[in-house]
Amino acid sequence: MNRENLESASILVVDDNPLITNVLNSLFKAENYRVYTSTNGKEALDVLDKKNVDVIVCDVMMPQMGGYELHERIRKNPEFSHIPFVFLTALSEEDEIYSGKSSGADDYVVKPFDPKALIAMIKGKVNRSKNLKNLSDERYESYRKRVIHTLSHEFRTPLVAINTGTELLLEQNNGVVDDKIRNLLEAIQRGGMRLERLVNDFMLLQQIEAGIAKRVFDSRAKVIPVDSIAEHVFEWIEQETLERGFKVKSNFRSSGINVFVYAEQIEDILRRLVHNAVKFSFDRKAIEFCTYRLDQEVALEIRDRGIGLDAERVKEAIDVFGQIDRDKLEQQGGGLGLAIAGRYANINSGRLEFENREDGGAAVSLVLPIYKPKK
Repeated sequence: MNRENLESASILVVDDNPLITNVLNSLFKAENYRVYTSTNGKEALDVLDKKNVDVIVCDVMMPQMGGYELHERIRKNPEFSHIPFVFLTALSEEDEIYSGKSSGADDYVVKPFDPKALIAMIKGKVNRSKNLKNLSDERYESYRKRVIHTLSHEFRTPLVAINTGTELLLEQNNGVVDDKIRNLLEAIQRGGMRLERLVNDFMLLQQIEAGIAKRVFDSRAKVIPVDSIAEHVFEWIEQETLERGFKVKSNFRSSGINVFVYAEQIEDILRRLVHNAVKFSFDRKAIEFCTYRLDQEVALEIRDRGIGLDAERVKEAIDVFGQIDRDKLEQQGGGLGLAIAGRYANINSGRLEFENREDGGAAVSLVLPIYKPKK
């Protein structure tokens, strides 16, 4: 095992004897493990709820909750049942050794123990724990991709029928159906279109993660003036927000600056950032689109006058199913917009930056490296 793996591994020592706890703590830390300690099973469960643990080394006899009860609770909890469990027993407690084996413990250590033998055992347990976790992560990732693929394709066919059917009904019965039925059809149409956008985003995310978007970038990326991208996107912003009564401003300070990007992906990022700005603006309907230089980089920034961002939840929003303040706002869209935008930014060697403005609202920037011709 290399040093990096050792540093990332952690051991939970559960023993009510301070001498044993101190010895094991020093021994494991000397091998670059992280060590958590508890004096009984109840405390150990609290640690497991808060920390990631790779191996548990546990005494048998302890107050409040002993080793056997702790082991039984851990094995019944799917979240912790994969963690290797090693019992500590005294040499005179042969019955305890047999009990430990029969309860399904991964191993036992007899006190007094040989430090070298104990470390060798723990290294083996850590390797096993991490291999199981990696296998579990791989299976989860494979399952997640299958679910996304299946849902995306299975939803598409009925959605086409719903959207096409409602559109035909609205067109053919224009001026004939009463307002209640028309409102109902329009609500069905809006819901179908929203769900179709969600399915399309799922499929797009699947393509990005499969490497298709990167291959498209490799074949189609070229040197483009930043102002060219900005002006094209600003025209779209004006059209998109016109009916909603937004005041849209532009402030481009990127004249003469070029970037090496795939323009379609960059414009997709900016459109998604605008959609987010519109979604969060409520009655403060003002959006500003700015570009400016940052040393060797250039920023394309969308500013709104909405509710602002919770910095701790921005990362969650970029994750596949995250949404900012979803519990408060109940947004539509599955939280995939920022996830897709962030991945497109990475493909184009850029990044997204988020900032709350002093005068209210938020500023979200797409930061790209400035293109410099090779000499």
